[in-house]
Formats: sequence, structure tokens, C-alpha cells
Amino acid sequence: MAGRARGSLRALLAALLAPALLSLLVSPARGRGGRGHGDWDGVKLPPLPPREDAARVARFVTNLCDWGALATVSSLEAVRGRPFADVLSLSDGPPGAGSGEPYFYLSPLQLTANNLQENPHATLTMSLAQTDFCRKQGYDPQSPLCVHIILSGTVTKDYFGGPKIVTPEEYYNVTFQ
Repeated sequence: MAGRARGSLRALLAALLAPALLSLLVSPARGRGGRGHGDWDGVKLPPLPPREDAARVARFVTNLCDWGALATVSSLEAVRGRPFADVLSLSDGPPGAGSGEPYFYLSPLQLTANNLQENPHATLTMSLAQTDFCRKQGYDPQSPLCVHIILSGTVTKDYFGGPKIVTPEEYYNVTFQ
């Protein structure tokens, strides 16, 4: 029975991951942000705050990064209670007007979202290795000199958008100005 469940889990994971893996194989690797976010090639990176000012450095890194690795506690029965990490896109606001506060857009279909519903404690790590900062300085991405941060705490669900049902009658009865 355990072998069949494990096989079903593998089939489920393969079905879920196949489109993402296919898109990684056929898509060029590019940052999405351009000016003001992680894709910094050819753009002058703002100066790094003094390393002694850890809070300012942490917000600086969060502002520049487009993605991070979020670690949660798994709620999936086969690995319940074990560490689970996922690479997620993130934002700290509009380009050029970021706050340094990370926001994720999660679907209830993501394992990470299910994990967070059961246990909201998580750890997020981001690194300037995703910018050209470390490469230009000659730093290995794992070097402490290649600035990376680890934020640990509780993920809260902020409301953003959501579906609204509008009938055709309501839609066409509104006067657009």
C-alpha cells in the first residue's frame, strides 16, 4: 500500500512539475524586472548600504531581489513535519517605489500555500547573487561577501484582488467616464 501511495505521489508531482520544467527547458533565463528590480545587467546597481547597518542592508536586498527561497514545514502526508523549500517570485512594490517588504502571490494549489495554512512559520532567503553585484566583485554566490539575507517569522495573508462576479446587466449598466 505504501508503495502504491508513493507511486501516486510521484505521478502527481510529475504531472504538476512537467509544465514548469518544460517551460524552463524552452524559455531563456531572464529576469523579469528590468530597471528597479533584479535584472541589473547593464544598469548601475545602487550602492550597497554599510554592512554594519544590517536592517538597511536587509531591506536593500529585498528591494533588489525578484525571487527567494521560502522554507516551510510540510503538510503533505508523506513528508509531514519535514522541511520544505520552494523558490518563489516576490515583489516589494512597484519598480522604483519598493518598500523592502516582501510580498508573494500564492495559489491555493501550491504546496507552499497549503503548508502555510497549517503552519504560518517560514524562513525566506534572498541573495544579491541574482543581480550582477557578486559577479562584478568576483564573489562566489556562497561567499559571505555576496550579500544574502535570511528572514524568519510568520507569513500573513494580505488581501490582494480576488474574483468579483459581475453580471452582463451590471456591466453594461455602468457609465464609463
